[in-house]
Amino acid sequence: MNAMVQSLRELSQTKLIALAATAFFLLGFFIFLSVNASSPVMAPLYSNIALDESGTIVQEIEKMAVPYELGMGGAQIMVPADRVEEIRVKLAQMGLPSQGSMTGYEIFDKSEALGTSNFVLNVNKLRALEGELGRTISSFQKVENARVHLVIPKRELFTREKTEPTASVALKVRGLAELDKNEIAAIKHLVATAVPGLKPSRITIVDQHGNLLARGIEDENDPEALAATAQEYRQNYESKLRSTIERLLERSVGMGNVKAEVTADIDFDRVVTNSETFDPEGQVARSVQGVEENEKTTERDQKDNVSVGQNLPDPTGGQGVLGSESVRSRSDETTNFEISKTVENHVKQTGTVNRLSIAVLVDGTYGTNENGERVYQPRTEAQLAQLSSLVRSAVGYDESRGDKVEVINMQFMRDTAALEEGPLDFIKEDMPNIIQTLVIGGVAILFILLVVRPLVARAIATNAEGEQEDDELKRALLGGPSMTARLPDFSGEEDDSFITIDKVDGGIKAAHLKKINELIESHPEEAMSVIRQWAFMEN
Repeated sequence: MNAMVQSLRELSQTKLIALAATAFFLLGFFIFLSVNASSPVMAPLYSNIALDESGTIVQEIEKMAVPYELGMGGAQIMVPADRVEEIRVKLAQMGLPSQGSMTGYEIFDKSEALGTSNFVLNVNKLRALEGELGRTISSFQKVENARVHLVIPKRELFTREKTEPTASVALKVRGLAELDKNEIAAIKHLVATAVPGLKPSRITIVDQHGNLLARGIEDENDPEALAATAQEYRQNYESKLRSTIERLLERSVGMGNVKAEVTADIDFDRVVTNSETFDPEGQVARSVQGVEENEKTTERDQKDNVSVGQNLPDPTGGQGVLGSESVRSRSDETTNFEISKTVENHVKQTGTVNRLSIAVLVDGTYGTNENGERVYQPRTEAQLAQLSSLVRSAVGYDESRGDKVEVINMQFMRDTAALEEGPLDFIKEDMPNIIQTLVIGGVAILFILLVVRPLVARAIATNAEGEQEDDELKRALLGGPSMTARLPDFSGEEDDSFITIDKVDGGIKAAHLKKINELIESHPEEAMSVIRQWAFMEN
């Protein structure tokens, strides 16, 4: 401690001021660290909630005596990270936030009054079904919240017409996520199979931004609905081809160096073709009808007398009879044939691509000149021809239908200001952290250079000097001659003390005298031997 005080006394005024400033900064830094270390780590309890919901939740949190912070204009509530689950459970018991709570079949757990009407029971049943469907849809990974509205018509008596049920689903998607067609179709079929008589085509789905994800079409043959479907199909087709071209060419020209636009002429006419074909070679007998007639007529001569014998079966008695005899036979057969036929009904609903027009803009290459400046270099005709061939193969180019592909090389306009300000914006956003890091580093360096290094050097020098002096004292006390040679001759002088410090050559430090006393106290026998040796040498 004495050595440190002595070292501080030997420092100049400038160094003392710098040391005091460093100590001040260190004190503030340690206070800052202690405050931040003692404050709890905050984590979001709820985000993107309504302000009225936020106010109610804050009141309940204040009753729990829990520290909190507000963000996003009051739409986000931050609480200590180790108590997030606990607070959420307590708020859920209070029904908060009510925006996310949906009533399901537990609505029937409450005891109903004895006189509850059938209307109330039907409304509760509808609410329970909507709540259960909303919960199920909200469990999807990309869906944060969902509300389902069902319209189930009441069946009227004595009516033949039946109104079909409809449904509307409002989704709140998480962050920047987007639902694809398969996920939208899954939601539609989930709702349709949960409601009796509901068809997937009668379900409308929208998101929180008002975008129509699925259209509930009342009549599939409605011209407006067909036009909307055709427009959506054309846009999806063009977007698919555009992304295919850009992904393919970016592999060779670089990311962001190609832009493509596709215009598709698609025929959405709905064609119904009915054809009936007869095959004469494929006839089959359907029915056969035959008629056969036999007739025999005999006539006698009128000159013959009429007798009984003539009316007998054999009037001639085996003898020839004068007269005429006729025999007639007829056979008729009718066959009905069935000719085979083919009936074909062909309905063409999907669009037919009549023509494709594709424009591709490609940036050139960049090199450096002798001065180290960046220089633009256009692409060669051979490179453009190769890129054009790739585009034709990727989109299914058909020259017979008039498809056109243009690949043009032009220099892209680079936003130099945006490129230069990008890193600066990043630095501005992290400026507090950067300043804090620089201050801490500077204080640490100053502390090491101005405090630690001098103190360590002084301590090392003091220890070395002390050890050297201790060795000399030990040798003087134990050896005798070296110390005796340095002391003056006090014989003949009358003095109260055995050693006069003022007359010692070079003086003696108080610390050395203290150490001599300590050595004598710790080694009394050795000290007595030294004194006897000195006395013997004097004599």
